[in-house]
Amino acid sequence: MTVDLKTSKVPMDITWESSWISWIGAVTTCLKALGIDCDRADVAGYSGYAFMLSVHDELCPSGPTVFPWGELTPGIHRLGRSTVTFHSNECYNKEKPTEEMLVAAKQGYEIASREIAEGRPCVIWGAYMPEFAAVEGVDDGHYMVRSFKEACKEEQPPIKWDDLDAPGGIYVLGFPGRTGFSKLHADQYAIGHAVWMLKCPSVHHKYSMGIKAYDRWIDALKENKAHPFGNAYNAQCYSEGRHLAHKFLERLRDRNEVAARPLGKAVEAYAEARDAMKVVAELFPFPPGEQVKDEKTRKEAIEALKDAKKAEKKALEALEDANKVDWPKE
Repeated sequence: MTVDLKTSKVPMDITWESSWISWIGAVTTCLKALGIDCDRADVAGYSGYAFMLSVHDELCPSGPTVFPWGELTPGIHRLGRSTVTFHSNECYNKEKPTEEMLVAAKQGYEIASREIAEGRPCVIWGAYMPEFAAVEGVDDGHYMVRSFKEACKEEQPPIKWDDLDAPGGIYVLGFPGRTGFSKLHADQYAIGHAVWMLKCPSVHHKYSMGIKAYDRWIDALKENKAHPFGNAYNAQCYSEGRHLAHKFLERLRDRNEVAARPLGKAVEAYAEARDAMKVVAELFPFPPGEQVKDEKTRKEAIEALKDAKKAEKKALEALEDANKVDWPKE
């Protein structure tokens, strides 16, 4: 199979927005390059990623990306940009790709190339490892990206179209045009979506999602079966998520007087969840050592996770109340 596409670069400056949750980093990078006034808290809050928890029974590092990605894109519309998504939804094995996998990889590259040709950066999955990255250009069958490697001060060599590390399938997310979503409606829908994220069902029996995921994490630490790498990675991602949720809800409280009281309670609860998860992230730094094998450390983390769970349950109740408010019509 040959891929014959012209070289093209995005004619604008692209600045990587570093984030443990690489979808948030990649999307924020692209939206800012396209002129959307936003930051990571806006992207995390409107998409619902800030409120998402997905935990594997042994804390596999896949946890933060094992959920329906399609749930995130309406948040981009609320920020003022339309989306186009290509997702093959079949795990891509770059070592032994099937013909169907190669077709999907080629189609993904072609879609990304069309976005680039129009002067728009886009997002891909599987750049260097199972992480999201922002594509700033294509060159003779290769993606040129901004990625997590930037924060590590590592080189980011071009990635061949068929050399993606993409469990979960080839994925390309583009942002073709502007939308006219009002801020009032965006905020209202973001609250309802946060509630859904906190209560959403699991997509696989080995994973728990929403607030229930705390119990899965606590059990893994009690039974001493948490994967050191994955446990530390989950801790960093979800600590950042609680921080971004708190920041986002502060903004919603301050500009929506009609729901300020319940949103204020949610802000207070997320301050508690943020502080508790910061403790977990500090107990399990990344890159990890053997901290998770230490019984005393695990017990401290379990107590912090219990505190975070209690806080998010309070936040959920407050968000449900905010969602019931009689919001004004525009």
